Amino acid sequence: MTESQSYKEDYDRIYTDKELLKRFWKYLSAYKLQLTVIIIGILIISGVSILPPMMIRWAYDRLELGEGWTAVAPYAITYVGLSILLWGLQVVQSIIVTIVTQKIIKRIQMETYQSLQEHDLSFFDRQATGKIMSRLTNDSQELNEMINVVANFISNFVIVFSVLGVMFYVNWRLALVTLGMGPIVFLVGLLFRRVIRQTSGKWRAAIGKVNASFQESVSGISVAKAFGREDKSKEEFEVINDATFQLARKRAFAITGIWPVMDGISILGVFGINLFGSWLFFANLASSSTILFFIFLLNRFLYPLMRVAAQISTIQSGFAAMERIFSIIDAEKIVKNPENPIIKEIEGQISFENVHQHYIEGTPVLKNINLEIKSGESIAIVGHTGAGKTTIASLLMRFYDINGGSIKIDGVDLRDFDIQNLRSQIGLVSQDVFLFSGTVLDNIRYSKPDATIEEIENVLRIVSAIEFIDALPDGLDTVLGERGKGLSAGQRQMVSFARTLLTDPKILILDEATAAVDAYTESKIQDALDKLLANRTSIVIAHRLTTIKNSDRIIVLDHGELVEQGNHDSLMNEKGLYSELYETYFKHQSAEWISEIGNVFSE
Repeated sequence: MTESQSYKEDYDRIYTDKELLKRFWKYLSAYKLQLTVIIIGILIISGVSILPPMMIRWAYDRLELGEGWTAVAPYAITYVGLSILLWGLQVVQSIIVTIVTQKIIKRIQMETYQSLQEHDLSFFDRQATGKIMSRLTNDSQELNEMINVVANFISNFVIVFSVLGVMFYVNWRLALVTLGMGPIVFLVGLLFRRVIRQTSGKWRAAIGKVNASFQESVSGISVAKAFGREDKSKEEFEVINDATFQLARKRAFAITGIWPVMDGISILGVFGINLFGSWLFFANLASSSTILFFIFLLNRFLYPLMRVAAQISTIQSGFAAMERIFSIIDAEKIVKNPENPIIKEIEGQISFENVHQHYIEGTPVLKNINLEIKSGESIAIVGHTGAGKTTIASLLMRFYDINGGSIKIDGVDLRDFDIQNLRSQIGLVSQDVFLFSGTVLDNIRYSKPDATIEEIENVLRIVSAIEFIDALPDGLDTVLGERGKGLSAGQRQMVSFARTLLTDPKILILDEATAAVDAYTESKIQDALDKLLANRTSIVIAHRLTTIKNSDRIIVLDHGELVEQGNHDSLMNEKGLYSELYETYFKHQSAEWISEIGNVFSE
């Protein structure tokens, strides 16, 4: 893998400058009034910027005629006034450009955020969160700088040609000397262009790796400490950080290296005008005021020209950032709403027909699954780790699209439903509970923002969470930290239960949902769960015997295949995989086993 490829994601794509400019113009054209004001401002600033050197020339013309200071004073005052006016115009233009820039960045960030919301889980399975965050933050900042520079770039470009026009009008010979430096400046800019574009893209990608490493290290700090991996983690991060430093250094050299070159060109220009201007003066082809005018006007030509050349690097860096952001926005979305989605209230009948699924090509997770689940039926799914239990839950939620076969609800293929309508009628509670920063009330209401306190208290009673919430410092208004810090694992799980039940789903999926709940807490909510599951289709992925035995039917998976199904007693009589799982995982939870162990210790 080349260095360039190592910083590319599988969804990255290369855009031509024409494509990026066309896309950029789409955002700019939404603010036509502001753009008109900015363009008018650029023209006025270009004209005004030429006048101060003209004041100097006319003042020196008066001095050459032997006139006194009173004749020069108006030009000096006008010079100061024009300089102040020019400053004021630039400030106003800068404010307008900043406002337009922030509006464009806001729109792009919203499109990026929306695009991320629309991606299926397979996209996030492949991408590190830190790298995505880098594109949302660092690349957006780079793009922000680029958009701010564009107006200045155009302004400087207009100033350069305006000044050049005046120079040719005043003295075409000296103007040719000045113009001769133009190709040199642009050649330098073009040489830097490609290097800056490439190094900026790699540097941004490297920052994404640093962010991902930081996030992973913070999230897994307890694991690192438990295994004494702090020093090793530091060494691994040092490699990533050093690679980022090397790229940052290359980028800095590319961006800042242009200025010394431009300073040298500027010095060369002053030298040329003085040398050639002296010859013109003695040949009576130019006055001393004209030479002085050109030296002052040279700054109005070279400095904008230098900024144009320097801003090319910022624009190229912004193009690299734009390319990375648009790659997220334009990344293909696998799970999509159909053109004419079906929106209906479901009853809960589910059928799996020859379902095949894989996450990695050639490594099947589900193989030829055929299963009928009646409306209101309670199904328990068991199997060894990696058997495909959680995949069934993910496919039902349409987090992923099926690779083969079909899943139907009430006879309608999942892929024909409106995604939001479908998911609003399916409740999912998983082992890995995610709570957001905010209050307990905010987290419960996340599923139904308009829920009343009475509705919330009702579901809290169902999951037996009232007792622990009342014990919190501020009850429902207790503020939680990131991922629900401040609550135990079991308490977070109970809040998750309440959040899901608040929507009154027609289909309820419990994916190891009681794994983080202790036996005492589970016993408190088991009766409530039995009542809850009785009136809706439920799929329970569990390793608790009580949950499994109370199901209408038990489905046994083995390496992605459905190998057995039936109730507890019938499956035990078959002496198959379920019997083996029972002896390995479930038997010790039974009352009979506990009684036997009690008798052993009592003897």
